[in-house]
Amino acid sequence: MNILITAGGTSEKIDNVRSITNHSTGRLGKEIGEHFLANGHHLTYVTTPQAVRPKAEENLTLIEIETTKDLEAALLEQFKQQSFDGIIHSMAVSDYTTETTMSEDIFIEKLAATLAKQPALSDLTKLTEALYLSLDEIGKTSQQEKKIPSGTDRLLLFLKKNPKIIAMLKEQQPQAILVGFKLLVGVSTEELIHVGQSILAKNNCDFVLANDLEEIHGDQHKGILIDAQGQTVTAQTKNEIAQLIVKKVEEKWRN
Repeated sequence: MNILITAGGTSEKIDNVRSITNHSTGRLGKEIGEHFLANGHHLTYVTTPQAVRPKAEENLTLIEIETTKDLEAALLEQFKQQSFDGIIHSMAVSDYTTETTMSEDIFIEKLAATLAKQPALSDLTKLTEALYLSLDEIGKTSQQEKKIPSGTDRLLLFLKKNPKIIAMLKEQQPQAILVGFKLLVGVSTEELIHVGQSILAKNNCDFVLANDLEEIHGDQHKGILIDAQGQTVTAQTKNEIAQLIVKKVEEKWRN
């Protein structure tokens, strides 16, 4: 099989020395990748600089990215070049990316200047609308500083929503067996399965691995694999999850 795995966590630049990111180590993706490689499959592994990854070998192609935009570009390039039998999208992709950053003084100046152009704003509805328009305009301010000065008491960071990478995977590779991942925190098993099923249906996945951060401690990693028929299988460690995903993908591919 020709397998694609995404793993690790994307980061979004604030300036040339700062970024926002998440705590994903890529350990589960690495484990899954190593099991696919051990079974003789070819693996394209897309990951981030800080994440762990499988050891180099002949059947492994490693691609390193940083931002969600980088990830999207790398995947689209790979999809032009080859067809995948399975896609394991375990990467923790940032929901938002930085739009611009400014001190509170500059923000207030820009907001005041924008609102001053408006007619009388005593009406609450008109004021609310003007504020939304002002924020949209200010958010599009080009980020000039390569390193933002640290003198300001408050730093305002504008974030805008990233595209959902998982939403385009089946569109680009409809033949691929798609495994999605959903991480929640402190929910019931019923809620975890319900949300996992909604992710599966929304993104046309074949499987979704639903897990709760409170159930992850080192190698102990409870995960519930949900298939398109609503059937579930529970694993208790990263190794068990990896074996389960590889087994299910291989079975579906053979059938």
